[in-house]
Amino acid sequence: MLDILICIVPKINPDSPTVGPAVLKAHLMQAGFSCEVVDFNVKLFNELKLKGRENHFYANDLIFKKHPINIDNRIKHSPEFSEFYNDFEYVFLNWITLIKEKNPKYLGLSLLSHQSLNVAVKISQLVREHLPDMKIVWGGAAAGTKYIGPRYKNLNILDHYISGDGEESIIELLKGNLSYSGIDTIQPNQVSSMDNVLIPNYDDIDWGEYEDKLYETTGNVVYITGSRGCVKRCNFCDVYKIWPQYQYRSGTSIAKEIIELKQKYNRKTFKFTDSLINGSMKAFNDLLSELIEYRKTDTDFCWHSQWIIRAKNKNPEKDIEHFRLIKESGCEFLEIGLESINEHIRYHMGKKITNEDVWWCLEILTKFEIPHVLLMITGYPTETEEDHQNTLKFIQQLHDMGWHKYTMLSFNNILGMFDDSDIYNTFKDDPNLVSYTDGFIWQYKDNDFETRSRRFEEVNDLRLKLDFPKRWGWLKDIKTIAHKELVKREQFIKQQEYIKRMH
Repeated sequence: MLDILICIVPKINPDSPTVGPAVLKAHLMQAGFSCEVVDFNVKLFNELKLKGRENHFYANDLIFKKHPINIDNRIKHSPEFSEFYNDFEYVFLNWITLIKEKNPKYLGLSLLSHQSLNVAVKISQLVREHLPDMKIVWGGAAAGTKYIGPRYKNLNILDHYISGDGEESIIELLKGNLSYSGIDTIQPNQVSSMDNVLIPNYDDIDWGEYEDKLYETTGNVVYITGSRGCVKRCNFCDVYKIWPQYQYRSGTSIAKEIIELKQKYNRKTFKFTDSLINGSMKAFNDLLSELIEYRKTDTDFCWHSQWIIRAKNKNPEKDIEHFRLIKESGCEFLEIGLESINEHIRYHMGKKITNEDVWWCLEILTKFEIPHVLLMITGYPTETEEDHQNTLKFIQQLHDMGWHKYTMLSFNNILGMFDDSDIYNTFKDDPNLVSYTDGFIWQYKDNDFETRSRRFEEVNDLRLKLDFPKRWGWLKDIKTIAHKELVKREQFIKQQEYIKRMH
């Protein structure tokens, strides 16, 4: 009898399986437990693709975003998800048949984000109906949040949930040690050392199932984790709640994993899950050196990662040399959380880098032809009209300098300031917060919903007009149907009561 079947729950990008389940499989097998991994995410994507409805994986639609609500201890799915389920019920029932055939003692559901919640609930409900004796455990970044793990355990949708790192907790759970750190608590467990984390085991994965055209260049994507947590604590981000302590692996161990996955599974694009790959400069530099050495015999691979801008070195030649090593190591793409070109906004967020550092960094990235995307936020509470005009000037300036060839722009569509989030707690007692209805409908000074919507439209209109490159081949025009729905105030007013019940 199989000890545990771990399932990757939609929705996430269908380019590769998430790394967590494969890492857990490696640790479980080392501990003497039997484990298999199945990717329901890619199976759903491929079925939707056959029906011409794969846009659900790319659009910011409401099927996955609207969470179930609890009415008198009964779970009610949103109309959007219910209609979706009716269309694809056969897919879910096929999954139940597969689970029944595997007959595991435990069914593990891996929820990468809140967009996995609807499907996880539905799978669990079906398992309760068809396989009532099977134990269900949820894990992943979303499972340990107070609105998910405890709530759905109390509703008997799941038996256990794991918060934080699961490598040790899942083994203790299968041993029956339910008092172990991270089990059935929102206090996350963290491994003692990232260098003790095993190389993921992808032996159950059929790589032919994955969409290989998301990237315009290399393809053959696989995810890799070099660190967990972040060295910063920005007030719009909750990464520190999942991993309170920033931990990282040695550059040598990361390079070893890249080489093994390349040789064993023929993966060629290594996409880091890290919030930042350069949190430890020593580990990062060691990784660069190891990869450059390996590329002397094999150049058929590349890597992508999130990365932070650091202060400019007093020795410019040392900085330039560092960027050269990044390029030579096979870096194909960097995601940079710039958030705003307005320095005072970044400082208020907790991201304390100067504009001088920003411009220096962009200049050298362009010099070495390293493509990068700047992740930006429109609608931060303290943003003024002058700040917005500075953002428009920044976009125009990047284009006029010719840097847009390597600089992509991604604007977060209107900052959500939800109850109990850090950013809400930052502003909730500020007298300049004129009104607050929910995470989207609020006004700080003259920064109201309509103003934020207009600014979001204007930055993206200019981005498209100037023909900035898109991040990936599948990325559609920023003005998707979902966004058009988003900027309709009436829709949010109608959803207010729903959102209040959800939280």
